[in-house]
Amino acid sequence: MTQKHEKDSKSSDPKKVRFPTPPWKKKASEETEAPVEDKVVAEEAPAQETPAEKPAEAESVEPEVVAEAAPAEARDAEAPKSEAAPEAKKEDSHFSNLADAFLKVQAALKKTQDELETTKAELAKATDGYTRAVADFDNYRRRTNEERPKNMLYAKGDIAKDVFPVLDNFKLGLDAAEKQHPEAKAILEGFAMIATQLRNALAQHGIVEINPLGEPFNPQEHESLSMMPSAEVPADHVLFVQRTGYKIGERLLRPASVVISAGAQ
Repeated sequence: MTQKHEKDSKSSDPKKVRFPTPPWKKKASEETEAPVEDKVVAEEAPAQETPAEKPAEAESVEPEVVAEAAPAEARDAEAPKSEAAPEAKKEDSHFSNLADAFLKVQAALKKTQDELETTKAELAKATDGYTRAVADFDNYRRRTNEERPKNMLYAKGDIAKDVFPVLDNFKLGLDAAEKQHPEAKAILEGFAMIATQLRNALAQHGIVEINPLGEPFNPQEHESLSMMPSAEVPADHVLFVQRTGYKIGERLLRPASVVISAGAQ
């Protein structure tokens, strides 16, 4: 028992130094071993930690710990609130910035849509103008292709108009020579061949002679000089051609000057 208490005391208080018992006290200690053990136990008991005392100490310590820990928890609880306030402000400012950015993007989108509509209208107008220009050019090209041969013929007709008086004088000269100089028949035939050759040259370029002798009168190609009665030629027919006419294609270069028969009287 004493050994156990000594062990416990040694284990509980390792710094305590025990000295050997003096000789004069050894005998007394042997006689009173039991009371000494009790004394030792009584003296050493306060140094031991009994299980009953541990909860008391724990109970006495825990309120202090709780009391000390409570303000820290309160501070910990208050700290997130104080930290949450700047974060909330940051979030609010972030949302406000996002709202402003959204409004700016919406305004830019509206402006872009307006510009797109304007561009579409301008494109439609330009497309319509281009289509009209292409159609006008096609019509001009077709009309030019159709009128080119006519224009070429008309150009030839302008040149032929200067030749017509020469042919008229040639014919008048041949008629007069045939009446006044019948002996020069061979010469007259030669000049008549030259006049015929000249008319054929004009015909090769599309210039046709109009000589409506005995044909019905046509006011679009004939020019009436006068009317004479005739038993041989029906009324309203060409009785005599004073001057031949010419045309090129559908274009009349010169009408034929004629005398119309008034019929038999």
